[in-house]
Amino acid sequence: MRRTSRFWLALWAGKGMGSILKLLGKKGTTLPGKIALQIEPQLMGMLSSAYTDGIIMVTGTNGKTTTANLLAQILKADGKTFAFNQAGANLVTGITGALLANTGWGGRSKVKMALLEVDEATVPKFCQQVAPHVAIVTNFFRDQLDRYGELDTTIKLVRDAIPPQTHLILNADDPLVAQFGRERIHTLYYGVEQTPDSKIYSTETREARFCPHCGAELVYTLYHYGQLGIYACPCGYKRPEPPVLAQNVKAGEDGIQFRVEPTSYSITLQGYYNLYNALAAMTAAKRIGIKDREIQRGLSEFIPQAGRMEQFILPQGAVTLTLVKNPTGFNQVLQTVLSRKEHPIRLLIGINDLAADGRDISWLWDVDFECLGREEERIQRIVCSGLRAEDMAVRLKYAGVPADKLHLEREMSNALEKLSEGLAGQATIFILPTYTLLFPTRELLANRQIKSCELNSRQHIQRGEG
Repeated sequence: MRRTSRFWLALWAGKGMGSILKLLGKKGTTLPGKIALQIEPQLMGMLSSAYTDGIIMVTGTNGKTTTANLLAQILKADGKTFAFNQAGANLVTGITGALLANTGWGGRSKVKMALLEVDEATVPKFCQQVAPHVAIVTNFFRDQLDRYGELDTTIKLVRDAIPPQTHLILNADDPLVAQFGRERIHTLYYGVEQTPDSKIYSTETREARFCPHCGAELVYTLYHYGQLGIYACPCGYKRPEPPVLAQNVKAGEDGIQFRVEPTSYSITLQGYYNLYNALAAMTAAKRIGIKDREIQRGLSEFIPQAGRMEQFILPQGAVTLTLVKNPTGFNQVLQTVLSRKEHPIRLLIGINDLAADGRDISWLWDVDFECLGREEERIQRIVCSGLRAEDMAVRLKYAGVPADKLHLEREMSNALEKLSEGLAGQATIFILPTYTLLFPTRELLANRQIKSCELNSRQHIQRGEG
């Protein structure tokens, strides 16, 4: 693509803004791209042509950020360098910003490979300018219907946008994703044989009751979670046999262990949805020729990213922070919480309804909060926070959580205090915010964690240990 005067003006304006933001100590993940695209709307495509070793796109409803970061760790273990929108800025402005950051003032890319997380609704705009070499599609669930519209619409947009020459990495256990590969030559599937929690019957909310090809009801012989499992339709559509198949799955507080023949793997992440994220990253790595040894090392060395089962050590004990944004993801987080049976449970649930969260919070009624009501003896306290704290408390009351265990604190800093109030002994503590509360909460926790370390240092000094 020919580089015009507008290209150079856009490049320098975007990089200039990035430099200013860096001097000010700000991240600047989207503003440089926004300014540059106003000058040259085709800049993303112009910059992408420099990545001759390939561009890997990661999209889907849940798990994009974790999958991308897992794959990034594998690529690093293999010695590869690449452009990456690691902060999760996955709209056109953020993607362009990431490419700008890896382009010099002279217009030359610093690396030859790119790993890009792309929002589902952004895939058509992205693929109009960029032809990814590999596209990972994680799953499809209802999410922010006021923004995305019906799920069928989102699926069609993504399916029609991905170029035919792109190598697809597909979740075989999700019938909404697996359908992408029926008429594609370059397709590689991943899946799970069985987890300790897989069932032959499920009452969970699931998006794919019906065959995406003939409309008949799908028949499941095994459910993993949501609509993910082993399925078939009388018309012949069925779960593809995945070459990358997780077997001997075991889960504990230290993470998940599994085997993909002939190698055993482990990840320091909780929740079976993170097993799928690891499989997606592994499959993409195999597609581009990375050896099992480097994949194994990359997965084992992975540290959870911001707000994705992220651990903080506070004076009150260990706290896990993880984003919640739709019914299926929330259900999986709750199952992870309840699987820790040795300690009582304290939760802080923060619900906002700003544009980035989704204005419509009716999805909370599709979450299986009744599982908390059934475990009320283990629940010490649930603090409801955020702009829709009252709505969250009402939902929990209807789920059977006793009113005397529910507390309202709309301000997150006060909610954190309420969460640990009266805590005696160990407890399983989880903080579950929607998107616009995630990073402010993370900052509060990080500050308290630093103070905790300082407190420990003072205690060592007082005891004469340093």
